[in-house]
Amino acid sequence: MNLFILWAKLFLSLSLLILLAALVRRRMLPGLGLLAALFALLAVRDVAYSVFPHPLLIPLSDIPVLALLLVWSRVVTGAWPADRIYLGVNGAFLAGAVLSLFVPFVALNPFAVGLFLLADVVYLAIAIGLVSQYTAQNAALIFRTRFILISALFISHVITLLYGYEGLWVHWVVLPLTYLAYGSTLLAYERFTNEEQEKSIQFFSSNLDSTYAFMENLGGAITAKIDLPRVMEIIIDSAVRGIGADAGAILMVDEYQDVLRVRSTYGIYPPLLPVPDLARVRTSSLKQYFRDTPIPIGATVLGEAVKSGMAVMIRDCREDPRMGQNVKDDILFVSSLLAIPLVVGNRVLGVISALKRAENQHFTDLDFQHLKTFADYASITIDNLYTYLEVLEKRQMEKEVEIAAQIQKRLLPAELPQLPLASLAVHSLPARGVSGDYYDVLPLDGDKVALVICDVAGKGIPAAMVMVMIRSIVHLLVTPGRDAAATLTEINQGITGRIEIDHFATIGVLIYDQGRREAQYANAAHLPLMVYRSRTGTLGKLDAKGLPIGVERDASYELKSLHVEPGDVLVLCTDGIIEAMNADGQQYTLGRLKAVIEKSAAAGAERLVEAIRHDVDAHVGAARQHDDQTLLLLQVR
Repeated sequence: MNLFILWAKLFLSLSLLILLAALVRRRMLPGLGLLAALFALLAVRDVAYSVFPHPLLIPLSDIPVLALLLVWSRVVTGAWPADRIYLGVNGAFLAGAVLSLFVPFVALNPFAVGLFLLADVVYLAIAIGLVSQYTAQNAALIFRTRFILISALFISHVITLLYGYEGLWVHWVVLPLTYLAYGSTLLAYERFTNEEQEKSIQFFSSNLDSTYAFMENLGGAITAKIDLPRVMEIIIDSAVRGIGADAGAILMVDEYQDVLRVRSTYGIYPPLLPVPDLARVRTSSLKQYFRDTPIPIGATVLGEAVKSGMAVMIRDCREDPRMGQNVKDDILFVSSLLAIPLVVGNRVLGVISALKRAENQHFTDLDFQHLKTFADYASITIDNLYTYLEVLEKRQMEKEVEIAAQIQKRLLPAELPQLPLASLAVHSLPARGVSGDYYDVLPLDGDKVALVICDVAGKGIPAAMVMVMIRSIVHLLVTPGRDAAATLTEINQGITGRIEIDHFATIGVLIYDQGRREAQYANAAHLPLMVYRSRTGTLGKLDAKGLPIGVERDASYELKSLHVEPGDVLVLCTDGIIEAMNADGQQYTLGRLKAVIEKSAAAGAERLVEAIRHDVDAHVGAARQHDDQTLLLLQVR
């Protein structure tokens, strides 16, 4: 009879193992390995009892069985409270009991073992009974199994505590009752996995539908133009509706500060920071306060998600100390919250968050997974739109620079005036479309002509704007009655205080009297006037003291004069010529310019300018031009 009972229990435990193996092949929920260990332990126990029928073997084997059940419940639900004391006490008790089986003078009362096991069952019942859908995942599985399992274990251990383990009816009825309880747990597990599979299928189906709807709405928002605020509204609306949330928000990382700024909201999303009393009066005030208040990265759950790059799920906000501000029964109440960082590559763009506000309404794991999947789509979409807008903005800027360059070009002399006793030539090349260099040739009364060359500090549009201001003042102030030094003084007084100090300019003013062959030069910290003497074939310099214009209103400028002869060349240039660099970082230098002028001056003004330009280009090669280049010269006939 005992052998028959043994084989019956072995058949039952092996059947459970076969069912468990089928579940393992399907790779479903966690905890299957623990159940396999539990059923294997039962089978080994029954075989061992047939060989060594000690009265304490079965009750002592129940200690690890109950411990495995407890750990299994923790793994399935994802909740791990402090069970170390329980497991430590059980381990110590089991070790002492096993020692009593092999040491004759150590006695262990079977009733004490049964009482200890009953206490274990009570602890297991409390631990499983405290599982809640609001604090644990897969709680529905525990709900289905805990009544039968705990009832069977409690009844069987009370009976064995009172009557012991040696009666046949205990082996025929009581122990099979616990096996059936284990089997019902396993069957409930199997049904639960089927339902989870169906939910997963529904989840992916609805996910595809919502993603398709999202893409369709998004396409409508960008058909005519890129409306980024509208795109943000579509994203948060689709995200909130897809998981049945009450409210949601998208916050993006500020480009210049380490803060998050609200870009779009859905519903009433209460701030996760302390809120002034005035903002609590109306929901509209609360919404406005949330929109206007930046959140430092690392502050609140939203800032933490961005800083760590990790998604956050708070199933029940009342159990999370970070949400203490939002669990009171008022306008700020939040029941459950999800926060998913918007990540592209290793760059966090911002965070998308959804929440439930109704009490005892909480997000599920499928909601969490759904929002994470949706956040991946949203991140890519937002990043692509940002990139596209940057390209559009760059193209627009390039177009505006091109227009500014065209306008600036019209402000320069369309052609140089024809002089009876001198010839003029010029070369001007901006580095970035618009130039900070300015040159002009202004005929004066009689045989006089004024040559002006200017270099504004800085590059691009700001320097070009200063150049336009200087041109206007030059055209107003260059008159026959003023010499070069007086002209510079007036220009400096007209520009100082109207430009930033970092946009000062250097100017050289040359006034040439053709009839007298007299030149006067004044310099506002520009390069010296270079003078080529045809009689000697050498190049010299003429400089005059003076500060850059725009620095000091009361600055004075020195006037220098010189007499020239036929064939002489007067050269004005900006430092973009002298400092032009090749790929090795070597500058063109004044010495090389001097060599070209001395070699080619006799060829005439136009050919001399061409020779200098070709020589500069040959030196620079394929290197990028880093500064504006301007060269203006006058050759005496």
